[in-house]
Amino acid sequence: MKRASVVVRIMVAVTAGFVAILDAGAASASPLSDLAGSMQPGTFAELTSMSGWNSGAILSPSDISGCTSGDYITSYADKAAWDPVSRRVLMLGQAHGVCYGGRFVAYDDASNTWSIQPWPSQICQSGTSSSPCFDHAYDNNTVDPATGRFYYRAYGSSTVLQFQGGSWTSLPSIPMNNLQCCSALEFFPAMGKLIFVDGDWGVWAYNPTAKSWAQMANGDAANNAAGLPNLPMAPTSVFALYNPVQQILLFGGANHLYKMSSSGTITTMKTPPFTVGAANAVISVDPVGGKFLALSGSSMYQYDAGTDTWGQLSITVPATLMGLNGVGDGLVASDVTTYGVVMFIKYNNASSKVYLYKHSASAPVQSVPVPVKPDPPTNVTVQ
Repeated sequence: MKRASVVVRIMVAVTAGFVAILDAGAASASPLSDLAGSMQPGTFAELTSMSGWNSGAILSPSDISGCTSGDYITSYADKAAWDPVSRRVLMLGQAHGVCYGGRFVAYDDASNTWSIQPWPSQICQSGTSSSPCFDHAYDNNTVDPATGRFYYRAYGSSTVLQFQGGSWTSLPSIPMNNLQCCSALEFFPAMGKLIFVDGDWGVWAYNPTAKSWAQMANGDAANNAAGLPNLPMAPTSVFALYNPVQQILLFGGANHLYKMSSSGTITTMKTPPFTVGAANAVISVDPVGGKFLALSGSSMYQYDAGTDTWGQLSITVPATLMGLNGVGDGLVASDVTTYGVVMFIKYNNASSKVYLYKHSASAPVQSVPVPVKPDPPTNVTVQ
């Protein structure tokens, strides 16, 4: 009888577990997931009815004295970070205008709400045109998708900050003798490391377990570190982006493009058909099919890192995303891996919008992806 009782208890526990999973799945529906699920491949759709968005005012640090609607934290930035653990988009940035004010914001999927998050005490938050407090984001917002840790590299600093559980801490300083103001930071899950790219002074990797940095390559300052490859890039406008399907890191700047494998092997890719790097183009990844996507000028491109080929897509980009001074001004992208779409967040005064873009029809991948061959959009012209 005791054995039968144990079996019954196990069956009840297992059944309860399945019910809990089903309940969690039902509860996970949200305006973001519903919109993503309703979209066809190759289309944009606006995400609406967001609490706290206030026509984009959440992106303008009005709580900083002297700030106006002309000050927005997506200035000199191109990337926000999706945290699949908490199902939030996180973005820290600083304006470039009258007040130079900074703000750390989050979009919560479950509640469809934007909110202001705690600012890191390690960096300044406000300044004036005569005494600016620069901390433009450039390409420095990223998340470890396994843990939900958010990372940010402070402008012009060797300090990288970590945010988790509502508080900020500092990583060990990057051991660089020289550095540029503007850089790229991206977590590389297949490698288990945080990658930092400085256009002049090279590529570095941080090991969270060993809590140490190691240089992987030189940048424009050729042979600065002996024995490492030299990778020409733009000094102040670079990007780095992880592809969860191909499990590679794409990075570069200006007309230079590189691919890094999970073993750390770096390959030089063909020259892209436009200038890459923050404030020039906005590059994202289709979380389903693994094609890189890029907005440049009024056009949208896809890039296959496996074949090293670019193609221009016959897709109409929403006019709002090209507002202000184009896609390189006030627009950031976040690859929402949970739902297989890219989120574009554009500040454009009262016309600020949030759009989703779906590239492939297949089921979305999670943080540990399984490569899926998508149904590609039609009308692609290879450049």
